[in-house]
Amino acid sequence: MTKIHDDPVRLVPKRVLSLSAVVTVILVVISYLFRWPISHVLIGFWVGVIIGLISFRLMTISAKKLLDRESGILATLVGGSFIGRLGLYIIGLFLMVQISLHAFLAAAVGLSMVGIVLRFRNIFPLGGNTGKVD
Repeated sequence: MTKIHDDPVRLVPKRVLSLSAVVTVILVVISYLFRWPISHVLIGFWVGVIIGLISFRLMTISAKKLLDRESGILATLVGGSFIGRLGLYIIGLFLMVQISLHAFLAAAVGLSMVGIVLRFRNIFPLGGNTGKVD
């Protein structure tokens, strides 16, 4: 009886963006205190968040294909989802390290935002089943 707007696949990006807005403020304060280049940190962080969200979307598409048996495991891996996500990570992190170490580290934090939201679903509820027993 889950409504389409309560679908965790649709809610994860919203939660990631909400949490990322809070983390952005924290990163600005930390950058200011340590005299890091704020623009590098913010660019790196948001590039990481965007890559993380794209990777999450590619992963959900390949999982749906696998569950629908449109393709096998090998076809899913070779077909682009895994390789594409790995390529996104490599290109994104390579570009950020070209800007600065601060951008690279912030991109690594941004990449972890989807995982944080998924792992701590009791803190960042995704709707539907929050793990509570009635």
